[in-house]
Amino acid sequence: MKTRTCRFISILLLISLLCPTAWAGNKKDSKPKEKAPLLSGVGVGIDICGLAMKAVGARFANMEISGRIGLKEKYFPIFEIGIGDCTRYGGETTNVFSTRAPYWRIGMDYNLNKKVNGNRFLLGVRYGFSSYKYDFTCPDFTDPVYGTVRPLQLEGLQGNNQWLEFCLGFETRLWSIVRLGYNIRYKMPTMQSYSDLGTPYYVPGYGRNDDTAFGGTVNLTFDIGKSARKNGQKPLFGNLFGKKKNKEKEDAKPKEKTPSPTESTPRAAKRRAQ
Repeated sequence: MKTRTCRFISILLLISLLCPTAWAGNKKDSKPKEKAPLLSGVGVGIDICGLAMKAVGARFANMEISGRIGLKEKYFPIFEIGIGDCTRYGGETTNVFSTRAPYWRIGMDYNLNKKVNGNRFLLGVRYGFSSYKYDFTCPDFTDPVYGTVRPLQLEGLQGNNQWLEFCLGFETRLWSIVRLGYNIRYKMPTMQSYSDLGTPYYVPGYGRNDDTAFGGTVNLTFDIGKSARKNGQKPLFGNLFGKKKNKEKEDAKPKEKTPSPTESTPRAAKRRAQ
C-alpha cells in the first residue's frame, strides 16, 4: 500500500514539474501580440443623434462635434464642443422656456479590447461646462397678489453649470477611415448657479435639469492614423467591394478550353499550343 502511495505521489510531482515547462513552451511558440504605435490616430467626429433630434423637432437637442487623439490604441483623450437648443411650451399653461448656448466637455476613453482589430469597447469619463442665458415668457400671467392678468417676460437670466459624466460605448470601423459608434452616459451635476427668478428646465450639454440624467450619442468619426489603416479587422463594406473586383478580374481572364474525351492527348496538346 505504501509503495502504491509513493508511486502516485511521484507521478503527481512529475506532472506538476512538466506542466509549467510545457505551458512555457506553448507560450514561446504562440504568435507575438500586435502592438499599436504610441500615436495610433487622430479622429474628428460628429454626433448624428443630436442632429436627428433637432430635425424631428424634439424639445431639446445637443448638437456637437468632437476631436480626439489615440495613444497605443488604449487611451483616447477627447474634447467635445457643441450647442444646446431648447424651446419648451407648458402643457397646461402658456409658459415658454427657451435657451440656446454652447457647452464644452473634456475627458478620456479607455479601450477595453485587448486585440488591435478595429473594434473598441470604450469606458470613459467627461467633465462638462456650460455658461448660458435662458428666457421665461408667459403672455397670460396672473398676478398672485392683485389677480390681474398681464404678460410676463424674463429674458437673459444667467446660468452656470458643471457636471461629471461616466460613459460606456462601442465603436467599429465601417470603411477605410470611417468609424461608427455609440455610447450611453450617466450624468451628475457638480456645480449649479441660477437666477433667483427661476430655475431652468434644460441645461445645454447636460439635458433636463435633474439631480441625475442619462444621455447618449451616436458618433460618426473620421479616424486618421497608423492604427486606423492597419489592423486585423475587415471593414463592414470592404468585403463587398473586394468581391466585386475579384469577380471582374476572373471574368476578364481568358478561359482555357478543355479537350473533349474523344480527342487524343497529342491532338489536345497541339490544340492548346495554337
